[in-house]
Amino acid sequence: MLIIDVRTPEEFSAGHLKGAILIEYQNILEEIENYIDSKDAPIGLYCAAGIRSEFATQALLHHGYHQAVNLGSFTDLWQQYPQLRDESQ
Repeated sequence: MLIIDVRTPEEFSAGHLKGAILIEYQNILEEIENYIDSKDAPIGLYCAAGIRSEFATQALLHHGYHQAVNLGSFTDLWQQYPQLRDESQ
């Protein structure tokens, strides 16, 4: 699964999930094709509270990315899944 952080570069720099790439939510449709070859690829999106990632997820679904899912809040993911922590930050 491609994990996308849709927060700002500043938020991303302060901490992000291991393997996540940064695409700000307002740029998701323009930049997603740089990272996946198929609209059938699984994509997980998160942000600070789950709101921006929901906007981005809905935009992707509307444009045929059928496996896009909103993973929700960075803080919740960070706490619930310690294996996703990027300890190099």
